[in-house]
Amino acid sequence: MPRKTSGETFVRNPVKERRLLEKLDDFYAANPGKQPAMQIYELWAGEFNSEFGGVPAHGTTLYQKKERMRKIYRGWKSLKTNTGLGYDSATDRVVCFDDAWQSFIRDNPLCRHLRHEGLRHKELQFNVFEKTHAAGAYAYGSVTMGDASNPSVDYEFNFANSETH
Repeated sequence: MPRKTSGETFVRNPVKERRLLEKLDDFYAANPGKQPAMQIYELWAGEFNSEFGGVPAHGTTLYQKKERMRKIYRGWKSLKTNTGLGYDSATDRVVCFDDAWQSFIRDNPLCRHLRHEGLRHKELQFNVFEKTHAAGAYAYGSVTMGDASNPSVDYEFNFANSETH
C-alpha cells in the first residue's frame, strides 16, 4: 500500500531544493551557530506557497526535506572519501563495482540516486551542512587561485571588508 503524504512533496525537485538550500545558507550566514526555529520554516513555507503554488508547503515539510538532504550529503561525502572507490569529476559521480553500490545503498537508501547522478547543488549543500560557518569581517571571503593555464600568474586573495588585496 502506498505511503500517504501530507503537504508539499520535494521529490527530487531541483528548483525547490535549491531554493530551500539558499534560504538555509542565508540564515546560517546571518546567524552563525544557530538553527532555524520552526517559525522560520513556517515563514519560508508561506514564501514557497506564494512562489511555487500547487500543494501547500508546511514548515515541517521544509524541515524534513532539509534533514533528508543532510543525510544524502553525508552519504555522498562518506562515499566520496571512501578508499578504494573511484571518482569521475566530469560527471561528479562516484564509480565502483555493483556489490559496493548495493552495500552502500542498503546502508543509505536515500542515496540510491547518487549511483546515476552527482550531488545536486553541491556548493550550497557544502555551505549548509558543514559544521563551520565563517563570521565577522571575513564571512564572505573568497580565494581566487589564479590562472591554471598560466602558472606565472600569482595567487590573488580577495576578502570582503578588506582594504588590501
